Amino acid sequence: MRFVFRLTAGLFALTLAASGLSSGQAALTPADSAILASQPLKRLVLTPSLLRRVSLLAAGLDREVVLCFQGAVAGDTAVVEDFRMPDLVSSAVDRVQPVPCPPGTLAVWHNHPWTGPDSSFGVKTPEDLCSLSQPDLLTVTADSIPFAVVSVGRTPGPILCWWRRVQAVVNRHVKFLPRFPRQWVQLPTLAGAPDPTAKPPAPSVP
Repeated sequence: MRFVFRLTAGLFALTLAASGLSSGQAALTPADSAILASQPLKRLVLTPSLLRRVSLLAAGLDREVVLCFQGAVAGDTAVVEDFRMPDLVSSAVDRVQPVPCPPGTLAVWHNHPWTGPDSSFGVKTPEDLCSLSQPDLLTVTADSIPFAVVSVGRTPGPILCWWRRVQAVVNRHVKFLPRFPRQWVQLPTLAGAPDPTAKPPAPSVP
C-alpha cells in the first residue's frame, strides 16, 4: 500500500494503491476469491480537481450524501475524473439511502459529518469516523463497484479513507469496518473551506 502525492497547479492528486488484502483479515473463501479475480483493480487515482471538490463538499455538509465516481481504467488502476450525484431516497446526519449508481461507476463516495465524540460507537476523533457501518457494508457488498470511499467532513483538515470491495466482502459480518492503517489520509486544510473550529470575530463598535 502506498500514497503518492503530486502537486499540480497548487492541488494534490492522490493515488491510493494496495497489493492485496490488509493483514489481519479473515481468509478468503472461494466465493470471495472469485470476486477478487473478477475485480482486478488495485489502485484508485483521484485527480486534483475531484479531490478538491469532494473535500470542499464534505466540509460544508451537515448530512450524508452519495456520489458516483466516474472516469477511466488503465490496467489495474481506476482514474476518477468526475462524479454524478444519484437521486437520494433519504438523507440524514448519520445515514443516506441513494438509488444505485449507474453502470461503469468506479467508486461510491459518501461523507460522514463530524459532530463530535460518540462513546456509544467508540468514536473519539474524526479519524474514527472514517469507517463503514453495517448498512454501508451491505450496500458495498450488494453491488459490483470496485471501491468505496468515505470523507469525514466539517473538520479542519479533510480526512479520506477507502476500501476495495473485496475487503468489504471479507469483513461483511462486522458491525463497523474501521479505516485500515495505510488506507486513509488527512489532507492539508483547503483554502476557502470552512473551518468548524474557527471562532467568529468579536463584534466591533463603530
